Amino acid sequence: WLNGFAFVSCRPFQAQQGVRQLSVLARQGAASPVARTGQKLIIRLPKAFGFQNASDIPKESVIHPLKSRARDQRKRFWELAKAGHNVSEVFVRYEGKTPWKRIGEIAHSRGDFREAIQCQYNYLIKRSYKLYRKFRYFYSGEYPVQFGYTDTEGKLVPVDDGPLELGTEPAEMKEMLYRSGFFPAEKPRYWRHIQRNLKDKYESKKDFHRKKFWLTRRKFNTRLAAHKWYDPNKYRGRYMQVQKPKRGIVAGTGPSR
Repeated sequence: WLNGFAFVSCRPFQAQQGVRQLSVLARQGAASPVARTGQKLIIRLPKAFGFQNASDIPKESVIHPLKSRARDQRKRFWELAKAGHNVSEVFVRYEGKTPWKRIGEIAHSRGDFREAIQCQYNYLIKRSYKLYRKFRYFYSGEYPVQFGYTDTEGKLVPVDDGPLELGTEPAEMKEMLYRSGFFPAEKPRYWRHIQRNLKDKYESKKDFHRKKFWLTRRKFNTRLAAHKWYDPNKYRGRYMQVQKPKRGIVAGTGPSR
């Protein structure tokens, strides 16, 4: 047992046997005159059985594999839809308080939309919270949220299972997310921000709706309120009329001086 220990500058002593060996060793080392003389007692314990090497420790991607985002689920929805897998609309309501409201479309490689709703429960809640004010009003109350999907006959099938259980393994949930996809719905066009509506356009003059969206407000730019920065009393002329008399500014093709 003492083969794994290394003693430096220490009195030789005899350690006891059994489970009390380590405690006796510490007490004898502290009680010995070595501590009073300023010398050190260095004890190097052997490697305990059961410790893992660096190569045995699983990688972080295996321990914490869940890094999915809403954009990933949207991409998987298009991949599943193009591959010909089952797609259904998803709705939300507060039973007895609000009617069914559409929040998007879901897809599943096996057609198990109940599992698709459970594993993507967080994304569905966030999209419902963004789309409808009534949802935000009842969300903090006592009424439970109820989701539903449409079956092959076009009937709504309510899902009351809620999110996945708290003890679900991350790797298991990751596989569920890989089998599912979610494409969120948008607000009506008249409730969206003007920048979002401009980006939905396919083309405009010089692609202004993507690069300089404020130039697309042609009618508003003709009003005086759109040019609050302009003061006629401070107007000194065009740029070259102001900069030409200054030294170092070249005007035309002739010499600068």
